[in-house]
Amino acid sequence: MIAGSLLPATLSVQAQSFEGTIEFTKTTGPVVTNYKYYVKGDHVRIEELSARGAVQGIMLVDNRDRTVTALSPDRKLYMDVPNMRLPKEFKAEVKKTGEMKDMAGYKVEKWTVKGPAEDRLLTYWVAADAFDFFIPMLETLNRKDEQALFFLKIDNAKGVFPMLGIEQKLDGSEVSRLEVTKIDRGAQKADLFEIPAGYTKFERN
Repeated sequence: MIAGSLLPATLSVQAQSFEGTIEFTKTTGPVVTNYKYYVKGDHVRIEELSARGAVQGIMLVDNRDRTVTALSPDRKLYMDVPNMRLPKEFKAEVKKTGEMKDMAGYKVEKWTVKGPAEDRLLTYWVAADAFDFFIPMLETLNRKDEQALFFLKIDNAKGVFPMLGIEQKLDGSEVSRLEVTKIDRGAQKADLFEIPAGYTKFERN
């Protein structure tokens, strides 16, 4: 009887939006940067880490209010990050190939997005695990890098996350690479997504 009563709860847990941490690296030429996402509901904390694992910068993203706050751990400062940039318009050819492989503990599918006028081909290997935060986060951050811009061209991509994203020129030369190294599902403390006590607001003069 107990096992039967647990079963629906187990199924509902699997369908819940991802909560946990995602660690990944970004490689651009010889430069490798490490990042860690902490995800809880509408909130994402993005940490940029040094090669030794020290936190260099933090961004708090609120996908509901569409706000971004930058924290400087060294200087104990925080700053609102304005979102003034207009979305970039370009034509893209999207293919969901159906080609599958195993990566970072997930079955992932190969999707490609080609922008001939931009001289870019983006290849994403995506996993589906209710990663509902990802597209709202990209829209809130409103970054100009191709890894983000090209992913937003994909229809019906809700709930997926790229375990590997490769940006190439159309001649095949690699520009950048995002690669997940570790994913952990688990409850995250609410205070991770708040401005810490003792931080001062940085005001631009």
